[in-house]
Amino acid sequence: MARKRFFGAGIARVRRFMGGRRGGVAVWAAFLIIPMLGFLGLGVDSARGYMVRARLSQALDAAGLAAGKWAANTSKAEEEATMTFKANFPNGYMDAAVVGPTVTFNALNDTVVVDASATLPTYFVHLLGVDTFVVSASTEVSRKTVYMDIVVSIDVSGSMNEYIGGVKKIDAARAAAHVLTDSLFGASATKEFLKMGLITWNSNARILPMGTTYNAATTTSQPVPVYNNPYRKADGTYWGSPFPTVPTFNTVYFAAGVPVPLMTLPPATWKGCVMARYTPDATVNDGDVLLNTVTILGKQWMAWFPAPNTYQCPTQGTRRLTNVKAEVKTAIDLVINPSNNTNLAVGLVWGWRLLGTADGPFAGDGTPPPSAPEAELVRALILMTDGANTQSSTDAYKGWLNASALNARTQAVATNIKEAGVIVYAIQFGYNDGPQEALMKSIASGPTSPYYQYAPDAPALQSAFKEIGNHLSKLRLSK
Repeated sequence: MARKRFFGAGIARVRRFMGGRRGGVAVWAAFLIIPMLGFLGLGVDSARGYMVRARLSQALDAAGLAAGKWAANTSKAEEEATMTFKANFPNGYMDAAVVGPTVTFNALNDTVVVDASATLPTYFVHLLGVDTFVVSASTEVSRKTVYMDIVVSIDVSGSMNEYIGGVKKIDAARAAAHVLTDSLFGASATKEFLKMGLITWNSNARILPMGTTYNAATTTSQPVPVYNNPYRKADGTYWGSPFPTVPTFNTVYFAAGVPVPLMTLPPATWKGCVMARYTPDATVNDGDVLLNTVTILGKQWMAWFPAPNTYQCPTQGTRRLTNVKAEVKTAIDLVINPSNNTNLAVGLVWGWRLLGTADGPFAGDGTPPPSAPEAELVRALILMTDGANTQSSTDAYKGWLNASALNARTQAVATNIKEAGVIVYAIQFGYNDGPQEALMKSIASGPTSPYYQYAPDAPALQSAFKEIGNHLSKLRLSK
C-alpha cells in the first residue's frame, strides 16, 4: 500500500508539472530575450543617430557658408569647407566614421551644395545582425546679392607703372578688379540685382566713356536759366586762365552722351577732363565735394568747366553702371597707361557721382531704392590707390591746394559720401606711410578690414578685393 501511494503521488506531481505554466514562461522568456534587447537597443542607437545627424547638419551649414564665400575659386572653397567642417565635427565623434564633405557648385543657380555621411557602429542592434548604420546630411547655400550698385575707383597715376614683387602695379590692379567682378557675378553673364561701374583717375578724372575719343560733332547743347559765372570774383574780376571771363551763361553742353553739363563747348581736341568746382577765396562756397549742381552762398555751380588739354588727364575714362559682366571686364582690361600725379578727392567724388543716384549727374544709372520693405539696396564705392595726394599746377584744382589741403578736401568728400549712405572701402596698395594710412582709414567706412585694407603686394591686393566681394555678397542657407 505504501509503495502504491508513493508511485501515485509521484505521478500526480508529474501531471501537475506538465500542466503548469511557470516553466513555459521561462522557456518563452529565454527565447525572446535576445530580440527584446535588440529592439530596446534600437531606441538607443536611433538616438545616437539623431545626435550625429544634427551635429553633421550644423557642421555642413558652417562649411557651406565658408565654401560660398569662395564660389569663384573651387579649390579654395573645398579647402575652406573641409577645414570648417572638421572644426565643427570633431574626429571620432560618437565613434562615427565620416565620408566627406563634398562640395558641388551650380553655376546656373549660383548655389553651393555641401554633403557628408557618417557610419556608426551599433551598440545593441548588432544582436539582430546589424553591425553599422549610416546617417547623411546636406546643405545648400545660395549666394544672395540684393540690389547692389558698386563703383570701383582705381588710381592710374604714374607710380602705378612701377613694379612691386615683380608685378607691375597697374597689372595687379586689373587682376584684382577681375577677382572682385568674378566674385560678385559668379558664373552669371548678367545679374538682375547687381550693377558695377568703373572710373580711373590721377590728378583728374576723365568723364568720357572708356575706349572712346571726344567727337565735337556729337556734342549737344541745352538752354538753361541764366546763371552767374562761378569763376568771377565779387569785385567783377576773374580767377584767370584757364577759366572763362564772361559774367553769365545760359547754355550747357553734353559730350559723347555723358550727362555731365559742361559750362562751355569743349575744343575739338578735348581730352575729356573737367576742372574741380573750387576757387581759393577762403569762403565755403565750393562744389568740388558735392554731388551735383548747386548754389552755395550765391555762387552757382550749374556745370563743370572743361579742363584744357595742357592739364593732366588720364587716358582712360568711365564705365557707367551695368549689370553685364562682360562689359565690366572689358572696361577693366582698358585700365592702362598710368601717368601724372595723385588726387584722391577727385577719385572719390567722381566715383560717388558715377553711382547714378537720383540727385547726381548720372541720375538714372543707379538702382532706385526698392519699395518692398524686405528689400535692400547697397551702394558701395571701392577706392584703390598706391600713393598720396600731390599738388600740381595742372591738376583739377589748378594747383591751388597743397597736399595738406587736398587731404582735407578728400576727407570732406568722404564724409559726404558716407553720410549719403554709401559704403566706402579704401585700399592702400604698396605704400604704407603713416599719415597716408591715417587718411585712408578716415576715408573708409571703418578703420579695419574689410573697409580699410593695406595690400603690400599683388597677391594681397587680390585678397583685399576678394574680401570686399565676400563682404558685399549676402549668403543665406536655403535648406
